[in-house]
Amino acid sequence: MPNSVSLTEADRAILRVMQQDCGVTIAALAERVGTSVSATQRRLQRLRDQGIILRDVSVVDPKLVGASVTLLVELELERDRPELLAPLHQWIARTPQVQQAWCLTGRGDYTLVVVTDSVESFDALADQMLAENPNVRKFTTSVVLKLLKRTLAVPL
Repeated sequence: MPNSVSLTEADRAILRVMQQDCGVTIAALAERVGTSVSATQRRLQRLRDQGIILRDVSVVDPKLVGASVTLLVELELERDRPELLAPLHQWIARTPQVQQAWCLTGRGDYTLVVVTDSVESFDALADQMLAENPNVRKFTTSVVLKLLKRTLAVPL
């Protein structure tokens, strides 16, 4: 797939609406975008088929479901060899408390967004991470005090 695809203004309008409310009906989406229902449905399906829309999700308030602690965890690795990275990548993929993960340049090798019910739960999770991933040399944790913005919307 190319780095970017050509989008019409109608495609962009559909994406803007869908990023705010993916539960909108096709009829309401068509009305908001200014295209017919059938054209909107075709465009929406094409955006999904092309992988532009990866999936539709519901955003859950973590505090209301008992996940009131968010932490930013910066990992530093001993070595950056593929065979040593695979176990960490697998651990990240199967650990539900890891909400987001990035491999990056700079001071650390990875940054994780971890959501949990308590600092004690995170401590147990960190112990598990270190036990299962001896390639992690050290980690630094920041506790989020206040959420200022949360979105996955891409500016269009």
